[in-house]
Amino acid sequence: MLTQTNRIQKDLETLAAYTSTPGNGVTRSSYSKEDTMAKEYLISEMKKLHLDIYEDGVGTIFGRKEGTVKDAPVVMFGSHYDSVVNGGAFDGAAGTVAALEVMRILTEENFKNDYPLELILMNAEEGATFGPCTGVTNSRAMVGTLTLEELKTVKNRFGQTKLEAMNEYGLVPNLESCIRKPGSIKNFVEMHVEQGPVLDREQAEIGLIEYLAGIGRYTIRFYGKTADSTAPMDSRKDALVAAASFIKEFDTQIKALGPSVTGMVGKLDIIPNSNQFVPEYVEGKVEIRTFQKDITQTTDFKQLIQNILDNVSRQYGLPCELEEIRRINYPNPTGPSVMNAENVEKMKAICDDLGYRYLVINNGTGHDSMIMTDFCDTNMIYVPSQNGGVSHCPEEWTDYESIKKGADVLLYLIKDLSKKEH
Repeated sequence: MLTQTNRIQKDLETLAAYTSTPGNGVTRSSYSKEDTMAKEYLISEMKKLHLDIYEDGVGTIFGRKEGTVKDAPVVMFGSHYDSVVNGGAFDGAAGTVAALEVMRILTEENFKNDYPLELILMNAEEGATFGPCTGVTNSRAMVGTLTLEELKTVKNRFGQTKLEAMNEYGLVPNLESCIRKPGSIKNFVEMHVEQGPVLDREQAEIGLIEYLAGIGRYTIRFYGKTADSTAPMDSRKDALVAAASFIKEFDTQIKALGPSVTGMVGKLDIIPNSNQFVPEYVEGKVEIRTFQKDITQTTDFKQLIQNILDNVSRQYGLPCELEEIRRINYPNPTGPSVMNAENVEKMKAICDDLGYRYLVINNGTGHDSMIMTDFCDTNMIYVPSQNGGVSHCPEEWTDYESIKKGADVLLYLIKDLSKKEH
């Protein structure tokens, strides 16, 4: 028995209706009333399957199907169902719905699993809700790296701290209760839309992930002095010129490191942002993605950035400042998240058996899976994103049939992982 497209479509269309911006994409922020509505729907569907449903200390929902082996580690699969502001209907939700459908099939087949199975549905993956490096909340809670300090300090667009938003949601967080013991999770598997154009362009139906890129983030600041546009060029302290010099040199040095790392300055704030005045202040956001673990061990990226800033400061005679943006308890940048290679090979065989065209694909997007790789055997399945691969916007689109095929691969992998080797 394979998964059913019509049920997948119904689930996704139902979730898409839980938005605070109807007609302008899906806005289902963590700990919002829309989050509550989605959670209630998902739980209602899980109850039909007679799962053991419970919620942990940060609001993660689990639906457990016991196995034949007593006190065995769990095979966990699922994704997140929150969204960015004015996002799409598929990021996160597609994986959530696919996992729900897999559990339906297992229940309807009366499938006998040896290892216990847990459907995991997460509501706080998007880092945009509370700022950079504050996402993947549910997975970080499970591995014990989420801190109360973060909950008390980071804020959403309404000025609420994460803790305040949780409390208003009706949740009193208990971080200690969320932590899973080492060895308690056998496998973690997540299906997700690609959020890129490669699978669609290559006409591949399934993407098999070998690793996810590591991420590093920094803030750079340049302090100049404003002046009228008539000020002599040789007397200026132009913060934007200094920033431009940094960007050019940073680009050169990142390229020199080779293809295992990428980097950019992706955002600039300029004061005053006017064609009549010399910029007195510029703030930029630096992002680095790493594709090989050894690059994070051999290159001090913070020092690389600092050295460039020091040179720019001397050249232009103005102060420069560097600040790391990082998750507490994690290096910056993080190393790449490596998936379980044996399971990648299993999924290749599953795709061949099902007649689904697959492509081994690695990219720089972040997911809860990247948190889990150092804790247990982890794997990801991608399905194609249409419309040029756009994501985090109303135009985000993945065909329901594509999601069904990803769910089929997930189904057969979960069946395999749930059986004890004899």
